[in-house]
Amino acid sequence: MSLKEQTLAVIDALNRHDFDRLLSMFEEEAVLDLPDGIRVIGHASFRDTLAAYVLRHGITLSDHVVMADAAGFRVAVECTLNGSDRRDADGGVDGDEGPYALPAVLVLERESDLFLRLSLYAGTRP
Repeated sequence: MSLKEQTLAVIDALNRHDFDRLLSMFEEEAVLDLPDGIRVIGHASFRDTLAAYVLRHGITLSDHVVMADAAGFRVAVECTLNGSDRRDADGGVDGDEGPYALPAVLVLERESDLFLRLSLYAGTRP
């Protein structure tokens, strides 16, 4: 699978909230960096942290532009991060209410067939 195809498969799994499929594309000690400064290492933390972040904010990625290095080790995806804040257990809203779309960049790195790192950078809400 080409780096671009593999990257689009990661985005598809993320958008479908299929975290088991997404995790299968990453090394056991993969690194996850999120926009709020959280960094975790390892499959269990990676999956749990990403799932909580994505589900809490109702995140999907769209409008992808995939840019890969010539060696096939790193890829950046300029995209739109679509989200909508979820209600908490008390009926309140986590953050500002309503749907939003932010400019974002997804960075992936690999040395072999599996990714080593996923970093997500996103603009801030006005």
